[in-house]
Amino acid sequence: MSQSNSTQIPPNLTLSMVEAKEKELAARHEAIRQRQRQITSEVGPPPNFPPEFLCIKPQIYHNIREQIPVQHQRFMYILCTLYITTIILIIYNLVCALVNFLLGGSAMHFGLSFLYLLGIPGAFIVWYYNAYCAVLDKSYPRHLLACFGIFVGLGFDAWMAVGVPGFGGCGWIIAFGRTGKVPAFIMLLISSCLWSLHGVILFFMFVFFWRSFSRGRISRYEQTAL
Repeated sequence: MSQSNSTQIPPNLTLSMVEAKEKELAARHEAIRQRQRQITSEVGPPPNFPPEFLCIKPQIYHNIREQIPVQHQRFMYILCTLYITTIILIIYNLVCALVNFLLGGSAMHFGLSFLYLLGIPGAFIVWYYNAYCAVLDKSYPRHLLACFGIFVGLGFDAWMAVGVPGFGGCGWIIAFGRTGKVPAFIMLLISSCLWSLHGVILFFMFVFFWRSFSRGRISRYEQTAL
């Protein structure tokens, strides 16, 4: 038994040797961690949007303060607020359709209001993220695509603000058709005003986006010509 122990533990092993070995291992672990952080920074930051929730996993990295030039950050913050407002309005539209249905409204109108939930990822893909990438990359084709996307968003706002009965949108037409039901009328009227206001602000953002990047393209062309 003593012979087996003597073969496993060197007789000349000292405490200083053990401490030196531990320091060496710690240094190796630190070098590995630094290398991992370096690889992560070279590849890019990890995705952080959309926020992780149930089966939803982050797909992209989104940070206006870090990625967007300072002169365009205010524009992107406003556009981000408009996108968040779109989510709130779509959910509120669903609530209005439910109240309208409970007070004798159309069941088809309530059912089709669920279809507009697709506008939550749709608005992000069609106009917000395209504008984000256009500002980030300064790409003219991406700029044109973003302008088209914002124009589609304006059309969606107009459609929701009009509120054709039977199509799920809670806007002006269906609101004034429900004046006899005061709770439903008030909620529908608020929805109509909010969708109209959202569309007006998005229109001004569209004009600003088009003009600012058009001026930037002209100035870059003049600098190249000189």
